[in-house]
Amino acid sequence: MMVKSVAVSSSTAIFFFHSFPIDKPGPPMAVTVTDVWGFNAALEWKPPKDNGNTEIIGYTVQKADKKPRAYQREWFTVLEHNRRPSCTVSDLVMGNEYFFRIFSENICGMSEEAGLSKNTAVISKTGLQYKPQPYKEKDMNSSPKFITPLVDRSVVAGYSAAISCAVRGCPKPKIIWMKNKMIIGEDPKFLMQNNQGVLTLNIRKPSLFDCGKYTCKAINDLGEDEVECKLEVRVVTEKEEAKK
Repeated sequence: MMVKSVAVSSSTAIFFFHSFPIDKPGPPMAVTVTDVWGFNAALEWKPPKDNGNTEIIGYTVQKADKKPRAYQREWFTVLEHNRRPSCTVSDLVMGNEYFFRIFSENICGMSEEAGLSKNTAVISKTGLQYKPQPYKEKDMNSSPKFITPLVDRSVVAGYSAAISCAVRGCPKPKIIWMKNKMIIGEDPKFLMQNNQGVLTLNIRKPSLFDCGKYTCKAINDLGEDEVECKLEVRVVTEKEEAKK
């Protein structure tokens, strides 16, 4: 109600009365979750379009867990008589997602309807997340190393024989066979095999000429290794054959 006076004469005054009915306010506008950190959510909103023709004296803030259907939500009051159009809601539960609604209040009471938040506050389970250490691939590279050596042998002339050893290394090493320090080339008398690191030198019908020192060398970018053995070739006489 507004009162206005007008002076007519020194002894008379006329008063005009203009009345403005007051009522409960409308709901706040544009309720928004502006930030979420830890167990807290920050909210902002705008005052109601209709303040009920009187001053807004506060706001009431409520929260509810997000449910599949709106009618299942259970609302809990977290703040009352909040004077500013913003607030921080604390002590939220990790792993939950929250809606918020806010009522306006003037001297006639709270608004009949509430302003509902446009978005939600998700309280992440960051504190419980397992953070494994970054995977560090083990360096499997190594220089060649013979794990089974060559062994001295005595074989009978004319009967095929073989000598063998085993090596490991990464990258896969290059294998070189030598006889008396001379590299064995593409001689059809020799067959070189490599079966997953098990190395075999097959000698077809060895003769006395094949006696000597045999060397197996393994080489890669990280280094090299070698093993050697002596090969004896025996000629069996007719008497030795007869004894058999």
